[in-house]
Amino acid sequence: MHSVLTATDGREIKLFAWLPEQEVRYVMVLSHGMAEHIQRYETFAFACNAAGIAVYGANHRGHGEDAQVLGHYADDNGWEKVISDLDLIVNDVAKRHAVPLILLGHSMGSFIAQQYAILYGSKLSGLILSGSNYQNPIMYKLATVVSKIEKMRIGARSPSRFLDFVSFGAFNNKFKPVGTPFDWLSRDPVQVNKYINDDYCGFPCSPQFWLDFMSGLIAISQTSAIAKIPNQLPIYIFSGDKDPVGLQGKGVLALEQHITHNGCHNVQRKLYPDGRHEMLNESNANEVFNDVTSWVTSTVV
Repeated sequence: MHSVLTATDGREIKLFAWLPEQEVRYVMVLSHGMAEHIQRYETFAFACNAAGIAVYGANHRGHGEDAQVLGHYADDNGWEKVISDLDLIVNDVAKRHAVPLILLGHSMGSFIAQQYAILYGSKLSGLILSGSNYQNPIMYKLATVVSKIEKMRIGARSPSRFLDFVSFGAFNNKFKPVGTPFDWLSRDPVQVNKYINDDYCGFPCSPQFWLDFMSGLIAISQTSAIAKIPNQLPIYIFSGDKDPVGLQGKGVLALEQHITHNGCHNVQRKLYPDGRHEMLNESNANEVFNDVTSWVTSTVV
């Protein structure tokens, strides 16, 4: 089921909901990853429902069937608009259910979720980060320079195969021999093929998208920013230890350190042996579902 919210600039946000048949004990808002869409989370949402967790989510700007320009947040202030959309969703969901609210972000969505927790962490009862990372913001500053040059070359809105290659081209290298360009996502070939055959997955994003995204990554990488996450907020970080986004676990450990060293003291982390980028679509997905729902029901109050 879904309803429609209206963003501050008039954009319609189609909000999907997966509701348990029994009493709602918790509510979870999902923030999906780059070049994918919210309906890919349905199987996970059903597992949450079985644990009494209602699940809500919408496609970020530039994603899914309702995208105005696929792979493009906005012509200006894209990162701020994505965060504003998420706040609209959280406020709407909080009105529907007077229960603890958890924000789960995957990959790109995990960085959006960190920014949200920095700005609006008091609205959350829990934060879950999947397929995430922390690295020195100098990397993002270099990527910003490259994205500006690419924007001059092809324009702000055009899909950039060059930036796509620079960002993800090496991700399959650790998994050779590979059968597809997306083997780095999961060990489960069924899930990889579903991704490849989905018209709303795997597309290249625009130079302006990358500029917006890099500005967000630079912002959340600052010590002064991450310190604004409420110290008592329960945080769960999980990833595959072969995930190239998380630098084979090193970036995930760095993220845990970045968060804990800046005041958060209720942080748990799990790295799955041989797991790749999309642990919710991995060959051991049911184990992951159980770990996530168990963390919610045992930790979040």
